[in-house]
Amino acid sequence: MKNLLAMLLAMILLLSALPLAGAAFKDGGFIAEEYQKAVEAMSAQGIINGFEDGSFGPKKTLTRAQAAKIICVMLEGEKESALTKTETGFADVPATHWAAKYVAYCVDKGIVAGVGDGKFDPDGKLTSAAFAKMLLVAIGTDGSTFTGADWLKNVQTAAEKTLLLYNLGDKVTTGSMERQKAAQMAYNAKVQAEANADRAKGDSRTMPVEIPETIKLFVIGNSYGNDSSITYLWNILKDIGVKNVTIGTLYYSGCRFRQHTDHIMQDKPVYKYYKNTTGKLVTKTKVTLDASMADEEWTHIMMLSGDSYRGAFEPIRWQDYVISHVRKTQPNAYLGFDMTWAFRADGKHSTSMQKTLDTYYGGDRMKQWESVIATTKDYIETEPRFKFIARCGTAVMNAHTSFLGDGIYRDSTSHLNKGVGRYIATMVVANALTGVTPDQIKYAPDLTKEPPAGIAADTPNLQETLVKIAKESVQNALAKPYEITQSQYKTLP
Repeated sequence: MKNLLAMLLAMILLLSALPLAGAAFKDGGFIAEEYQKAVEAMSAQGIINGFEDGSFGPKKTLTRAQAAKIICVMLEGEKESALTKTETGFADVPATHWAAKYVAYCVDKGIVAGVGDGKFDPDGKLTSAAFAKMLLVAIGTDGSTFTGADWLKNVQTAAEKTLLLYNLGDKVTTGSMERQKAAQMAYNAKVQAEANADRAKGDSRTMPVEIPETIKLFVIGNSYGNDSSITYLWNILKDIGVKNVTIGTLYYSGCRFRQHTDHIMQDKPVYKYYKNTTGKLVTKTKVTLDASMADEEWTHIMMLSGDSYRGAFEPIRWQDYVISHVRKTQPNAYLGFDMTWAFRADGKHSTSMQKTLDTYYGGDRMKQWESVIATTKDYIETEPRFKFIARCGTAVMNAHTSFLGDGIYRDSTSHLNKGVGRYIATMVVANALTGVTPDQIKYAPDLTKEPPAGIAADTPNLQETLVKIAKESVQNALAKPYEITQSQYKTLP
Protein backbone atom coordinates (compact mmCIF):
# COMPACT_ATOMS: atom_id res chain seq x y z
CA MET A 1 0.00 0.00 0.00
CA LYS A 2 2.84 2.40 0.84
CA ASN A 3 4.40 1.71 -2.54
CA LEU A 4 1.10 2.50 -4.26
CA LEU A 5 0.73 5.78 -2.36
CA ALA A 6 4.25 6.74 -3.35
CA MET A 7 3.39 5.97 -6.96
CA LEU A 8 0.29 8.15 -6.70
CA LEU A 9 2.39 11.14 -5.75
CA ALA A 10 4.79 10.37 -8.58
CA MET A 11 1.85 10.00 -10.96
CA ILE A 12 0.53 13.45 -10.10
CA LEU A 13 3.92 15.03 -10.75
CA LEU A 14 4.20 13.10 -14.00
CA LEU A 15 0.78 14.09 -15.28
CA SER A 16 1.37 17.73 -14.51
CA ALA A 17 4.54 17.60 -16.60
CA LEU A 18 3.11 15.78 -19.61
CA PRO A 19 2.39 17.96 -22.69
CA LEU A 20 -1.22 18.87 -23.30
CA ALA A 21 -1.16 18.38 -27.04
CA GLY A 22 -3.94 15.88 -27.49
CA ALA A 23 -4.68 14.40 -30.86
CA ALA A 24 -7.70 15.44 -32.90
CA PHE A 25 -9.40 12.15 -33.67
CA LYS A 26 -11.11 11.74 -37.01
CA ASP A 27 -14.17 10.35 -35.22
CA GLY A 28 -14.04 13.01 -32.51
CA GLY A 29 -17.49 14.20 -33.50
CA PHE A 30 -18.89 10.90 -32.28
CA ILE A 31 -17.51 11.30 -28.76
CA ALA A 32 -20.42 12.18 -26.47
CA GLU A 33 -20.28 15.79 -25.30
CA GLU A 34 -20.18 14.84 -21.62
CA TYR A 35 -16.98 12.84 -22.16
CA GLN A 36 -15.15 15.27 -24.45
CA LYS A 37 -13.09 16.91 -21.72
CA ALA A 38 -11.99 13.59 -20.23
CA VAL A 39 -11.04 12.13 -23.61
CA GLU A 40 -9.07 15.24 -24.52
CA ALA A 41 -7.24 15.29 -21.18
CA MET A 42 -6.42 11.59 -21.14
CA SER A 43 -5.28 11.50 -24.77
CA ALA A 44 -3.25 14.70 -24.37
CA GLN A 45 -1.39 13.15 -21.46
CA GLY A 46 -0.77 9.96 -23.42
CA ILE A 47 -2.84 7.83 -21.07
CA ILE A 48 -5.43 6.70 -23.63
CA ASN A 49 -4.33 6.69 -27.25
CA GLY A 50 -6.28 6.36 -30.45
CA PHE A 51 -5.83 3.76 -33.15
CA GLU A 52 -3.37 3.76 -36.04
CA ASP A 53 -6.06 4.96 -38.45
CA GLY A 54 -6.50 8.19 -36.44
CA SER A 55 -9.74 7.18 -34.77
CA PHE A 56 -10.52 6.96 -31.07
CA GLY A 57 -13.35 4.46 -31.24
CA PRO A 58 -15.46 6.07 -28.51
CA LYS A 59 -18.05 3.30 -28.41
CA LYS A 60 -15.69 0.40 -28.85
CA THR A 61 -15.25 -1.74 -25.77
CA LEU A 62 -12.06 -1.36 -23.78
CA THR A 63 -9.99 -4.53 -23.74
CA ARG A 64 -8.16 -5.97 -20.76
CA ALA A 65 -4.78 -5.30 -22.34
CA GLN A 66 -5.70 -1.69 -23.12
CA ALA A 67 -6.80 -1.25 -19.51
CA ALA A 68 -3.45 -2.54 -18.25
CA LYS A 69 -1.64 0.01 -20.40
CA ILE A 70 -3.86 2.83 -19.16
CA ILE A 71 -3.06 1.95 -15.55
CA CYS A 72 0.67 1.77 -16.26
CA VAL A 73 0.87 5.09 -18.03
CA MET A 74 -1.20 6.73 -15.27
CA LEU A 75 1.20 5.49 -12.61
CA GLU A 76 4.54 5.44 -14.36
CA GLY A 77 4.32 7.05 -17.77
CA GLU A 78 6.35 5.09 -20.29
CA LYS A 79 9.46 4.90 -18.11
CA GLU A 80 11.48 1.92 -19.25
CA SER A 81 12.93 1.53 -15.75
CA ALA A 82 9.46 0.75 -14.43
CA LEU A 83 8.48 -1.58 -17.28
CA THR A 84 11.37 -4.03 -17.37
CA LYS A 85 9.41 -7.22 -16.91
CA THR A 86 7.79 -8.96 -19.85
CA GLU A 87 7.11 -12.30 -18.24
CA THR A 88 3.44 -12.21 -17.31
CA GLY A 89 2.85 -15.78 -16.26
CA PHE A 90 -0.03 -16.03 -18.72
CA ALA A 91 0.11 -18.33 -21.72
CA ASP A 92 -1.86 -15.91 -23.90
CA VAL A 93 0.41 -12.94 -23.11
CA PRO A 94 3.89 -14.05 -24.11
CA ALA A 95 6.89 -11.76 -23.77
CA THR A 96 6.49 -10.77 -27.42
CA HIS A 97 2.93 -9.46 -26.94
CA TRP A 98 2.62 -5.67 -27.31
CA ALA A 99 1.03 -5.40 -23.86
CA ALA A 100 3.33 -7.83 -22.04
CA LYS A 101 5.23 -5.19 -20.07
CA TYR A 102 2.01 -3.46 -19.03
CA VAL A 103 0.30 -6.67 -17.94
CA ALA A 104 3.42 -7.81 -16.09
CA TYR A 105 3.59 -4.50 -14.25
CA CYS A 106 -0.07 -4.57 -13.20
CA VAL A 107 0.14 -8.20 -12.09
CA ASP A 108 3.23 -7.40 -10.02
CA LYS A 109 1.41 -4.55 -8.28
CA GLY A 110 -1.71 -6.61 -7.60
CA ILE A 111 -3.85 -4.45 -9.88
CA VAL A 112 -4.96 -7.19 -12.30
CA ALA A 113 -5.33 -10.96 -12.23
CA GLY A 114 -6.02 -13.64 -14.78
CA VAL A 115 -9.32 -15.14 -15.87
CA GLY A 116 -8.41 -18.73 -14.98
CA ASP A 117 -6.66 -21.65 -16.67
CA GLY A 118 -3.42 -19.67 -16.75
CA LYS A 119 -4.83 -17.05 -19.12
CA PHE A 120 -5.22 -13.28 -19.03
CA ASP A 121 -7.50 -12.86 -22.07
CA PRO A 122 -5.83 -9.63 -23.32
CA ASP A 123 -8.42 -9.01 -26.03
CA GLY A 124 -11.32 -9.77 -23.72
CA LYS A 125 -13.92 -7.07 -23.32
CA LEU A 126 -13.69 -5.25 -20.02
CA THR A 127 -16.71 -4.46 -17.88
CA SER A 128 -17.35 -1.25 -15.99
CA ALA A 129 -16.99 -3.08 -12.67
CA ALA A 130 -13.70 -4.73 -13.64
CA PHE A 131 -12.14 -1.46 -14.77
CA ALA A 132 -13.38 0.25 -11.60
CA LYS A 133 -11.76 -2.52 -9.56
CA MET A 134 -8.44 -2.00 -11.33
CA LEU A 135 -8.50 1.77 -10.93
CA LEU A 136 -9.49 1.61 -7.26
CA VAL A 137 -6.50 -0.58 -6.46
CA ALA A 138 -4.28 1.66 -8.59
CA ILE A 139 -5.20 4.77 -6.57
CA GLY A 140 -4.50 3.07 -3.26
CA THR A 141 -7.76 1.39 -2.23
CA ASP A 142 -7.34 -1.89 -0.37
CA GLY A 143 -8.61 -4.44 -2.89
CA SER A 144 -8.53 -7.46 -0.59
CA THR A 145 -12.34 -7.69 -0.67
CA PHE A 146 -12.58 -7.41 -4.45
CA THR A 147 -12.70 -11.19 -4.84
CA GLY A 148 -15.23 -13.90 -4.17
CA ALA A 149 -19.00 -13.80 -4.40
CA ASP A 150 -19.33 -10.26 -3.03
CA TRP A 151 -16.64 -8.63 -5.16
CA LEU A 152 -19.10 -6.59 -7.23
CA LYS A 153 -20.90 -5.22 -4.18
CA ASN A 154 -17.60 -4.37 -2.53
CA VAL A 155 -16.31 -2.58 -5.63
CA GLN A 156 -19.55 -0.58 -5.71
CA THR A 157 -19.18 0.38 -2.04
CA ALA A 158 -15.57 1.44 -2.53
CA ALA A 159 -16.34 3.39 -5.70
CA GLU A 160 -19.07 5.36 -3.93
CA LYS A 161 -16.47 6.75 -1.55
CA THR A 162 -14.49 8.23 -4.43
CA LEU A 163 -15.03 10.34 -7.53
CA LEU A 164 -14.69 7.27 -9.74
CA LEU A 165 -18.32 7.22 -10.91
CA TYR A 166 -18.58 10.95 -11.60
CA ASN A 167 -20.47 11.52 -14.86
CA LEU A 168 -21.00 7.76 -15.28
CA GLY A 169 -24.16 7.11 -13.30
CA ASP A 170 -24.30 5.75 -9.77
CA LYS A 171 -23.51 2.09 -10.36
CA VAL A 172 -20.66 -0.05 -11.60
CA THR A 173 -22.04 -2.66 -13.95
CA THR A 174 -21.14 -5.92 -15.62
CA GLY A 175 -21.84 -4.28 -18.97
CA SER A 176 -19.04 -3.45 -21.39
CA MET A 177 -16.78 -0.44 -20.75
CA GLU A 178 -16.93 1.94 -23.73
CA ARG A 179 -13.62 3.63 -24.45
CA GLN A 180 -15.10 7.11 -24.02
CA LYS A 181 -16.46 6.08 -20.62
CA ALA A 182 -13.14 4.48 -19.78
CA ALA A 183 -11.49 7.84 -20.45
CA GLN A 184 -13.90 9.46 -18.02
CA MET A 185 -13.33 6.83 -15.33
CA ALA A 186 -9.55 7.07 -15.73
CA TYR A 187 -9.79 10.87 -15.52
CA ASN A 188 -11.88 10.53 -12.37
CA ALA A 189 -9.27 8.21 -10.86
CA LYS A 190 -6.53 10.75 -11.60
CA VAL A 191 -8.55 13.51 -9.95
CA GLN A 192 -9.25 11.30 -6.93
CA ALA A 193 -5.54 10.53 -6.61
CA GLU A 194 -4.82 14.25 -6.56
CA ALA A 195 -7.48 14.81 -3.89
CA ASN A 196 -6.07 11.96 -1.77
CA ALA A 197 -2.56 13.37 -2.01
CA ASP A 198 -3.73 16.88 -1.13
CA ARG A 199 -5.64 15.69 1.95
CA ALA A 200 -2.58 13.69 3.05
CA LYS A 201 -0.44 16.80 2.64
CA GLY A 202 -2.78 18.90 4.78
CA ASP A 203 -1.97 22.45 5.86
CA SER A 204 0.15 22.89 8.98
CA ARG A 205 -0.08 26.69 8.96
CA THR A 206 -1.98 28.75 11.51
CA MET A 207 -3.80 32.00 10.82
CA PRO A 208 -1.93 35.19 11.77
CA VAL A 209 -3.09 36.68 15.06
CA GLU A 210 -2.56 40.30 14.01
CA ILE A 211 -4.82 42.19 11.63
CA PRO A 212 -3.21 41.84 8.19
CA GLU A 213 -2.46 44.76 5.91
CA THR A 214 -4.15 43.04 2.98
CA ILE A 215 -7.17 40.75 2.80
CA LYS A 216 -8.35 39.34 -0.49
CA LEU A 217 -11.29 37.10 0.29
CA PHE A 218 -12.88 34.81 -2.31
CA VAL A 219 -16.21 33.23 -1.37
CA ILE A 220 -17.30 30.05 -3.16
CA GLY A 221 -20.92 29.48 -2.39
CA ASN A 222 -24.49 30.49 -2.98
CA SER A 223 -26.99 33.09 -1.81
CA TYR A 224 -26.11 32.53 1.86
CA GLY A 225 -22.54 33.36 0.87
CA ASN A 226 -23.88 36.63 -0.52
CA ASP A 227 -25.51 37.33 2.84
CA SER A 228 -22.17 36.85 4.55
CA SER A 229 -19.93 38.89 2.29
CA ILE A 230 -21.27 41.39 -0.23
CA THR A 231 -23.01 44.10 1.83
CA TYR A 232 -20.99 45.32 4.81
CA LEU A 233 -17.85 43.20 5.02
CA TRP A 234 -15.65 45.50 2.92
CA ASN A 235 -16.52 48.47 5.14
CA ILE A 236 -15.98 46.53 8.36
CA LEU A 237 -12.53 45.31 7.29
CA LYS A 238 -11.50 48.81 6.28
CA ASP A 239 -12.85 50.16 9.58
CA ILE A 240 -10.72 47.82 11.69
CA GLY A 241 -7.54 48.76 9.87
CA VAL A 242 -7.10 46.44 6.90
CA LYS A 243 -5.52 48.75 4.33
CA ASN A 244 -6.13 46.74 1.18
CA VAL A 245 -9.46 44.92 0.90
CA THR A 246 -10.76 42.92 -2.05
CA ILE A 247 -13.80 40.67 -1.79
CA GLY A 248 -14.89 38.35 -4.56
CA THR A 249 -18.12 36.41 -4.13
CA LEU A 250 -19.12 33.60 -6.45
CA TYR A 251 -22.84 32.89 -6.58
CA TYR A 252 -24.90 29.99 -7.89
CA SER A 253 -28.30 29.46 -6.30
CA GLY A 254 -28.32 26.78 -3.60
CA CYS A 255 -25.00 25.41 -4.82
CA ARG A 256 -23.66 22.27 -3.18
CA PHE A 257 -20.16 20.85 -3.23
CA ARG A 258 -21.47 18.23 -5.66
CA GLN A 259 -22.60 20.96 -8.05
CA HIS A 260 -19.36 22.90 -7.66
CA THR A 261 -17.53 19.70 -8.63
CA ASP A 262 -19.56 19.37 -11.79
CA HIS A 263 -19.11 23.04 -12.65
CA ILE A 264 -15.33 22.74 -12.24
CA MET A 265 -14.99 19.42 -14.04
CA GLN A 266 -16.97 20.66 -17.02
CA ASP A 267 -15.73 24.27 -16.82
CA LYS A 268 -19.30 25.57 -16.83
CA PRO A 269 -19.82 29.37 -17.03
CA VAL A 270 -22.81 29.37 -14.68
CA TYR A 271 -21.80 31.69 -11.85
CA LYS A 272 -22.45 35.32 -11.04
CA TYR A 273 -19.30 36.97 -9.72
CA TYR A 274 -19.43 40.00 -7.40
CA LYS A 275 -16.19 41.89 -6.80
CA ASN A 276 -15.57 44.74 -4.40
CA THR A 277 -12.27 46.61 -4.35
CA THR A 278 -13.48 50.16 -3.63
CA GLY A 279 -16.62 49.78 -1.54
CA LYS A 280 -18.82 49.28 -4.59
CA LEU A 281 -19.78 46.00 -6.24
CA VAL A 282 -18.86 45.16 -9.81
CA THR A 283 -20.83 42.23 -11.19
CA LYS A 284 -20.05 39.75 -13.95
CA THR A 285 -22.35 37.01 -15.16
CA LYS A 286 -21.80 33.65 -16.84
CA VAL A 287 -18.31 33.10 -15.45
CA THR A 288 -16.54 29.88 -14.54
CA LEU A 289 -15.21 29.13 -11.10
CA ASP A 290 -11.65 28.83 -12.39
CA ALA A 291 -11.73 32.13 -14.28
CA SER A 292 -13.03 34.09 -11.30
CA MET A 293 -10.71 32.36 -8.85
CA ALA A 294 -7.75 33.24 -11.07
CA ASP A 295 -8.78 36.91 -11.00
CA GLU A 296 -6.64 37.63 -7.92
CA GLU A 297 -4.06 36.03 -5.69
CA TRP A 298 -6.53 35.49 -2.87
CA THR A 299 -5.33 35.51 0.74
CA HIS A 300 -8.44 33.75 2.09
CA ILE A 301 -11.02 31.49 0.46
CA MET A 302 -14.30 30.73 2.24
CA MET A 303 -16.60 27.93 1.14
CA LEU A 304 -20.13 26.93 1.97
CA SER A 305 -22.51 24.32 0.67
CA GLY A 306 -26.21 24.40 -0.05
CA ASP A 307 -26.28 21.14 1.87
CA SER A 308 -24.50 22.24 5.01
CA TYR A 309 -27.11 20.29 6.97
CA ARG A 310 -26.35 16.74 8.03
CA GLY A 311 -29.53 15.18 6.65
CA ALA A 312 -28.80 16.53 3.19
CA PHE A 313 -25.01 16.59 3.38
CA GLU A 314 -23.16 15.02 0.49
CA PRO A 315 -20.44 12.38 0.65
CA ILE A 316 -17.08 13.84 1.63
CA ARG A 317 -15.61 13.13 -1.83
CA TRP A 318 -17.18 16.26 -3.32
CA GLN A 319 -15.84 18.49 -0.54
CA ASP A 320 -12.44 16.83 -0.92
CA TYR A 321 -12.34 17.52 -4.63
CA VAL A 322 -13.33 21.18 -4.39
CA ILE A 323 -10.75 21.79 -1.64
CA SER A 324 -7.93 20.07 -3.52
CA HIS A 325 -8.79 21.89 -6.76
CA VAL A 326 -8.85 25.25 -5.00
CA ARG A 327 -5.51 24.57 -3.31
CA LYS A 328 -3.93 23.60 -6.61
CA THR A 329 -5.01 26.93 -8.06
CA GLN A 330 -4.50 29.11 -4.96
CA PRO A 331 -1.87 27.29 -2.85
CA ASN A 332 -1.13 30.21 -0.54
CA ALA A 333 -4.68 31.07 0.51
CA TYR A 334 -6.08 30.18 3.92
CA LEU A 335 -9.22 28.08 3.49
CA GLY A 336 -12.30 28.37 5.68
CA PHE A 337 -15.96 27.47 5.95
CA ASP A 338 -19.11 29.52 6.46
CA MET A 339 -21.48 27.84 8.92
CA THR A 340 -25.07 28.61 7.95
CA TRP A 341 -28.35 28.74 9.87
CA ALA A 342 -31.73 27.05 10.21
CA PHE A 343 -34.81 28.19 8.32
CA ARG A 344 -37.42 30.58 9.65
CA ALA A 345 -39.70 29.43 12.49
CA ASP A 346 -43.11 30.62 11.26
CA GLY A 347 -43.44 28.00 8.50
CA LYS A 348 -43.61 30.59 5.70
CA HIS A 349 -41.18 28.63 3.54
CA SER A 350 -40.75 28.30 -0.18
CA THR A 351 -41.81 24.96 -1.62
CA SER A 352 -38.22 23.73 -1.89
CA MET A 353 -37.35 24.80 1.66
CA GLN A 354 -40.42 23.09 3.06
CA LYS A 355 -39.52 19.93 1.17
CA THR A 356 -36.03 19.99 2.69
CA LEU A 357 -37.44 20.39 6.20
CA ASP A 358 -40.03 17.65 5.70
CA THR A 359 -37.70 15.19 4.00
CA TYR A 360 -34.75 15.38 6.36
CA TYR A 361 -36.03 16.80 9.62
CA GLY A 362 -39.71 15.96 9.93
CA GLY A 363 -40.53 19.62 9.44
CA ASP A 364 -38.60 20.60 12.59
CA ARG A 365 -36.18 23.51 12.12
CA MET A 366 -34.45 22.78 15.42
CA LYS A 367 -33.58 19.29 14.19
CA GLN A 368 -32.20 21.04 11.14
CA TRP A 369 -30.08 23.25 13.38
CA GLU A 370 -28.81 20.21 15.28
CA SER A 371 -27.77 18.84 11.90
CA VAL A 372 -25.90 22.03 11.05
CA ILE A 373 -23.95 21.62 14.29
CA ALA A 374 -23.27 17.91 13.72
CA THR A 375 -22.15 18.52 10.15
CA THR A 376 -19.80 21.31 11.21
CA LYS A 377 -18.27 19.16 13.94
CA ASP A 378 -17.96 15.98 11.88
CA TYR A 379 -17.09 17.29 8.42
CA ILE A 380 -15.65 20.77 8.89
CA GLU A 381 -13.72 20.80 12.16
CA THR A 382 -12.08 17.51 11.18
CA GLU A 383 -10.94 18.90 7.83
CA PRO A 384 -7.24 19.72 8.31
CA ARG A 385 -7.11 22.18 5.43
CA PHE A 386 -9.77 24.51 6.86
CA LYS A 387 -8.03 27.20 8.89
CA PHE A 388 -11.10 29.18 9.98
CA ILE A 389 -14.84 28.71 10.52
CA ALA A 390 -17.25 31.64 10.38
CA ARG A 391 -19.99 30.90 12.92
CA CYS A 392 -22.63 32.89 11.08
CA GLY A 393 -25.33 30.33 11.80
CA THR A 394 -24.92 30.48 15.57
CA ALA A 395 -25.01 34.28 15.58
CA VAL A 396 -28.16 34.31 13.43
CA MET A 397 -29.85 31.76 15.69
CA ASN A 398 -28.91 33.91 18.71
CA ALA A 399 -30.47 36.99 17.13
CA HIS A 400 -33.63 34.99 16.46
CA THR A 401 -34.19 34.78 20.24
CA SER A 402 -34.51 38.58 20.41
CA PHE A 403 -37.67 40.49 19.51
CA LEU A 404 -36.51 40.24 15.90
CA GLY A 405 -37.59 36.60 15.60
CA ASP A 406 -38.19 35.78 11.95
CA GLY A 407 -37.54 39.43 11.16
CA ILE A 408 -33.89 38.37 10.89
CA TYR A 409 -34.89 36.88 7.52
CA ARG A 410 -36.16 38.75 4.50
CA ASP A 411 -37.99 36.11 2.45
CA SER A 412 -39.44 32.60 2.26
CA THR A 413 -36.04 31.06 1.53
CA SER A 414 -34.58 32.31 4.82
CA HIS A 415 -32.10 34.77 3.34
CA LEU A 416 -30.95 37.33 5.87
CA ASN A 417 -32.47 40.74 6.25
CA LYS A 418 -30.25 43.21 4.35
CA GLY A 419 -29.96 45.39 7.42
CA VAL A 420 -29.29 43.75 10.77
CA GLY A 421 -29.18 40.19 9.37
CA ARG A 422 -26.33 40.81 6.97
CA TYR A 423 -24.59 43.07 9.49
CA ILE A 424 -24.47 40.14 11.91
CA ALA A 425 -23.13 37.69 9.31
CA THR A 426 -20.45 40.04 8.02
CA MET A 427 -19.22 40.82 11.53
CA VAL A 428 -18.80 37.08 12.10
CA VAL A 429 -16.77 36.72 8.90
CA ALA A 430 -14.62 39.70 9.88
CA ASN A 431 -13.89 37.96 13.18
CA ALA A 432 -13.02 34.68 11.43
CA LEU A 433 -10.56 36.48 9.13
CA THR A 434 -8.89 38.76 11.68
CA GLY A 435 -9.90 37.82 15.23
CA VAL A 436 -11.53 41.23 15.74
CA THR A 437 -14.34 41.20 18.32
CA PRO A 438 -17.68 43.02 17.96
CA ASP A 439 -16.74 45.71 20.48
CA GLN A 440 -13.77 46.60 18.28
CA ILE A 441 -15.99 47.25 15.28
CA LYS A 442 -17.07 50.88 15.14
CA TYR A 443 -18.60 50.77 11.66
CA ALA A 444 -22.39 50.61 11.86
CA PRO A 445 -24.48 51.15 8.72
CA ASP A 446 -27.99 52.57 8.86
CA LEU A 447 -29.91 49.40 9.73
CA THR A 448 -33.27 51.19 9.59
CA LYS A 449 -33.12 51.47 5.80
CA GLU A 450 -34.33 47.88 5.68
CA PRO A 451 -35.85 47.29 9.10
CA PRO A 452 -36.79 43.77 10.19
CA ALA A 453 -40.19 42.61 8.99
CA GLY A 454 -43.03 43.98 11.11
CA ILE A 455 -40.97 46.78 12.66
CA ALA A 456 -41.39 50.37 11.55
CA ALA A 457 -38.23 52.21 10.51
CA ASP A 458 -39.13 55.17 12.77
CA THR A 459 -39.40 53.07 15.92
CA PRO A 460 -37.62 55.04 18.68
CA ASN A 461 -34.01 53.98 19.31
CA LEU A 462 -34.28 51.28 16.65
CA GLN A 463 -30.86 51.87 15.08
CA GLU A 464 -29.05 51.78 18.40
CA THR A 465 -30.93 48.66 19.53
CA LEU A 466 -30.34 46.75 16.29
CA VAL A 467 -26.60 47.41 16.55
CA LYS A 468 -26.63 46.16 20.14
CA ILE A 469 -28.51 42.98 19.16
CA ALA A 470 -26.10 42.35 16.32
CA LYS A 471 -23.00 42.71 18.48
CA GLU A 472 -24.55 40.70 21.33
CA SER A 473 -25.47 37.87 18.94
CA VAL A 474 -21.98 37.71 17.47
CA GLN A 475 -20.25 37.92 20.85
CA ASN A 476 -22.38 35.10 22.22
CA ALA A 477 -21.64 32.97 19.15
CA LEU A 478 -17.92 33.44 19.69
CA ALA A 479 -18.27 32.47 23.36
CA LYS A 480 -20.51 29.44 22.67
CA PRO A 481 -20.09 28.38 19.02
CA TYR A 482 -22.62 25.54 19.17
CA GLU A 483 -25.20 26.88 21.61
CA ILE A 484 -28.10 29.25 21.09
CA THR A 485 -27.86 32.03 23.67
CA GLN A 486 -30.99 33.92 24.68
CA SER A 487 -30.87 37.62 23.81
CA GLN A 488 -31.51 40.18 26.53
CA TYR A 489 -33.50 42.21 24.00
CA LYS A 490 -36.81 40.35 24.21
CA THR A 491 -39.11 43.29 23.50
CA LEU A 492 -39.08 46.35 21.27
CA PRO A 493 -37.36 49.41 22.79
